[in-house]
Amino acid sequence: VGYEGRLSVVSESRVHNDGIQRYLVQFTAGELSRADGVGFVFSQRLPCAKNIQRIVSIFVNQRGRICMRVFADIIRASAYTKPLEIGDWVEMAVDLQKQVVTFNIWSRTPSGWPPTSGKPASTAEFVFGNKLGKLNQ
Repeated sequence: VGYEGRLSVVSESRVHNDGIQRYLVQFTAGELSRADGVGFVFSQRLPCAKNIQRIVSIFVNQRGRICMRVFADIIRASAYTKPLEIGDWVEMAVDLQKQVVTFNIWSRTPSGWPPTSGKPASTAEFVFGNKLGKLNQ
């Protein structure tokens, strides 16, 4: 309750501006709220802003909808995954050259780790380049 409305950010030691950036996240306990999700923040500096009204990001929300936040505005993509559940592994691959993000949802396995073979339970892709291009105009 004390963290409601706050943005939790896991950051690296440098800003990435090329290549494919891949992340794997699992929500392991508790309850997922409608505000929970996994995303990538576009920022020129570290640390990035914690106020969501001041960031540009792409994310999948708890309901599986792919969205892009441009400061106070939300762009909802037609792409979506299955709704996120406790135990799911959320894989996010951001291709900064092709300007596309892919979200793969891997279901929980008995071992607790994501499967090492096979296909994800759900996949969605979002091309963000034209949206970012409009931002820079």
